[in-house]
Amino acid sequence: MSLTAIWTIGGIIGALILAWALFKIGGKVRDKAEASKVIKMSLYKSRSGKSGKGKADKKTCSFCKKKSARLAFYASETGQVIGVCDACRPQAERRALNRL
Repeated sequence: MSLTAIWTIGGIIGALILAWALFKIGGKVRDKAEASKVIKMSLYKSRSGKSGKGKADKKTCSFCKKKSARLAFYASETGQVIGVCDACRPQAERRALNRL
């Protein structure tokens, strides 16, 4: 083999190794970019009230405006979501609101 053939083969092998390394580095950068989109929910406070730090937040009924711990949700005629307490549930059913 001549010296030119050895240099050519070495150059081709070097170019293949360089292309493989760039492909691997690009994949790692892409994976880090995807991983940065993940939000760790453990860093945020719980809003459900199940953490044992007190009672659950009471929500306001859309009809009678009284606070209630348990609401049933309906879609109004205009498409808005409304929360209805147990006392006002028959009124929502009379208006034929869609239960969510």
